[in-house]
Amino acid sequence: MAHPAGHTPATRDASDALGLTILSLARHRSLDRLSLSASTMIGIFLLPVLFNSAEWLLRGKISMTWTAVLAFWIDKLGMDGVVIERLTRVAWFDFDLPYLNVTATPPDVPMWSANLLATLIVCIFALRMHDRFLPLRYFLLFAVFIQCTALLFFAVAPTDFPYTVSEYANNMLKTSASFLFLLPWGHALVYYIFDFSWPKKILLTLLTLVFVIVAVPMQLALHVYVMKTGSLLMMPLLSFVFGPTMIVLGCMALYGWAMSWDRQTPRA
Repeated sequence: MAHPAGHTPATRDASDALGLTILSLARHRSLDRLSLSASTMIGIFLLPVLFNSAEWLLRGKISMTWTAVLAFWIDKLGMDGVVIERLTRVAWFDFDLPYLNVTATPPDVPMWSANLLATLIVCIFALRMHDRFLPLRYFLLFAVFIQCTALLFFAVAPTDFPYTVSEYANNMLKTSASFLFLLPWGHALVYYIFDFSWPKKILLTLLTLVFVIVAVPMQLALHVYVMKTGSLLMMPLLSFVFGPTMIVLGCMALYGWAMSWDRQTPRA
């Protein structure tokens, strides 16, 4: 059989061997096995313990900071209510956390109707969005679904809503406090295992903890204000869509940024 010029069985075999060699060298990083030294394993366990110990020692100052920020915004936004510190059970431990004594009312007919109109507008806007904004469309439609369930509930039994603003705030603070202690362990599992320097690993966790400590009272103050002005009708939307999910997304954004930092060794 005739072969194209310069392409004989010998050259074909050589090129195939070269191609296999290149493929074996260019294997995707996801197929590589993670190799952790003993010192890295010790650091992965020890560093979260140190962070948790520091958080425990500073728990009083964190609670005082959250209380002060919440009291400041309740006063500046003209909301009737008070903020105190009280002993709260979080998981297996008791420590002080802010407690908000704030009330909000069920929606009246004009408030319910205006919210229904706004929900319909957002739904139509989401359905007409371009496909390149598909993630945002899904997010908006999920928010619309949550708000529709709230509208239905308050249309049927507006006085039977089982939650109060104070209970909502207390649960959010307990969730945030638990998240602070779990966060270093999450970083140990998804960031400390990579070949970044230990100062960078420590920096990511510090930045994320500071972000959570600052964001939680600011977010909660905004939620309380929205419920005071927009009624209890807003609580499901704030809880399921704009609550802890937003804090977690902020932490994920910081993690994504940290994954772009230079590593100690060249990437495969």
